[in-house]
Amino acid sequence: MAFDEIGRLARTLWHVPPHALAWRVWARIKRVFYMSPFYGLAALQGEDTVAPVWVGPDLVPGDAGKGAAMAKGTFAFAGEAFELGIPPRTWTPAKASALWQFTMHYHEWLADMRAAGAREEAQRVVEDWLVRFGHYHPVAWHPYPLSLRVAAWLTHGGWLLEGAPDDTRKAFYEVLHRQAVYLAGNCEYDLGGNHLLKNLKALIYAGFAWDDLRPLREKALATLLREVPKQILPDGGHYERSSLYQAQVVRDLLDIRALLRKAGGNMTPLDAAVRRAGTALAFFRYPDGGLGLWNDADEGRAEEITQLIRLSGAEEPPVMLPESGYARLARGPMLVLMDGGRVGPDENPGHAHADMLAFEMVWHGARVIVNQGTFAYQHRLRNAFRGTSAHSTVSVDGKDSAEVWAAFRVGRRPRNVDLRVQGDAKAGDIVVEGHHDGYRHLGARHRRKLVMAADGSRLRGEDEVNFPRAGKNRVMAHFHLHPDVQVRLLSESEAKLTLGDGKVLTVSVDGGRLDVRDSRYAPQFGVMKAAKQLVIHGRLKGHTCRMDWQIFG
Repeated sequence: MAFDEIGRLARTLWHVPPHALAWRVWARIKRVFYMSPFYGLAALQGEDTVAPVWVGPDLVPGDAGKGAAMAKGTFAFAGEAFELGIPPRTWTPAKASALWQFTMHYHEWLADMRAAGAREEAQRVVEDWLVRFGHYHPVAWHPYPLSLRVAAWLTHGGWLLEGAPDDTRKAFYEVLHRQAVYLAGNCEYDLGGNHLLKNLKALIYAGFAWDDLRPLREKALATLLREVPKQILPDGGHYERSSLYQAQVVRDLLDIRALLRKAGGNMTPLDAAVRRAGTALAFFRYPDGGLGLWNDADEGRAEEITQLIRLSGAEEPPVMLPESGYARLARGPMLVLMDGGRVGPDENPGHAHADMLAFEMVWHGARVIVNQGTFAYQHRLRNAFRGTSAHSTVSVDGKDSAEVWAAFRVGRRPRNVDLRVQGDAKAGDIVVEGHHDGYRHLGARHRRKLVMAADGSRLRGEDEVNFPRAGKNRVMAHFHLHPDVQVRLLSESEAKLTLGDGKVLTVSVDGGRLDVRDSRYAPQFGVMKAAKQLVIHGRLKGHTCRMDWQIFG
């Protein structure tokens, strides 16, 4: 291992709590037992499992179109589609990504097949899964997909097993119960975050489904009540600071609350958190109904996002999420979101991007300035999409403002990040200003100021990068354009943007040279579209590079 790699690893491990490292070591040791015949023999010694109570609330309907395609044997997840037949010829197609395989084992697609009325086909798929994976398997029984599967089975099991043979019912009950017991000893306390919430949700479901698992339910509820104040920040944002995982956490909390309500439980601890989290989700929703691309996010499904926001009782989105570190400026036809927060929880910033002070802009409901997105978790471009230059912000010497590496690792990261909004929330010009020290290893500090006109007709920006000494540093401001936006360079200081509906915006620059380069846009996992980006090449004057720019209609 090279010296710089050792340093990067050390900078990463510095933030990982000792108990998380110990938990991962213990999980590897336990895996030896689970893979051995002894674990399988222990499972055979149990008595017949009684039928569970189908407790899972069905708050968000599935996609009937996707369900109909699956009923014909086409399984499409994360931008990858495979013709596998019914039942599937294989659960591990040779070219399938790890995310596709995980998603196949989620069984959340039962909601889609249910929406399509494809019960018989769904039964055949699940029967095949029971034969292949009804015992321990390192992928299928990973705590994350297992948790989603337990919740899906306890939500759609009653529908799924209607008319099913007795042998199928018996196997389904036994394997479902066994998975819940396994999960109780393998929750992802090392990762925490949305993973742990999904673990707890599955255990709460199972604890209501079977009387003998009630102790698991009580322990999971106690843990949930400790986790919610930790993970849901005072402004409602989830502490991983991803718009996509914000939606997932809102969904999980809504499901748990619905189940507890049905059981007559006390909702007070969850009600306020759900409302705050739903309001933060509304903060990230754009006029097209989709989400902004912040930290491992995609646009999501507009119908589902709308339903989650409605069920949460969300309030009007605020101008700022101060603890999360996001600002939302809205005037007339213009909407701008800006990220000035930390990369996420220090102990697990796995979904973090190096996007300090990036912004996205919507004009008359259409996305104009964007971030590139995520595209994939296991792909050679993973960290290219996480890098600073993939976001509409400023890069210095081609380096990242946070040291993203591997698939979910972050080494060096900003220590001091600040974002402030000035101006009346309802009238007049509104100003957001932020700074960060993510380039302190280069001796640089980036400050960005955005000023939106009172009528939303103009956005003015100031980007300033300060260095400790005069040099030849390369400073670039990136403005990634949505694929529907066409760009024409008029001069090195002016460009025209033509939107899909024909509307035109002008970009003008002072303090740098405009350039047009290729870009890409990933609105969903596994989907990549060609796009363009405007780049300002900054000019250093002594210790400072100052770039002033405007976007106006």
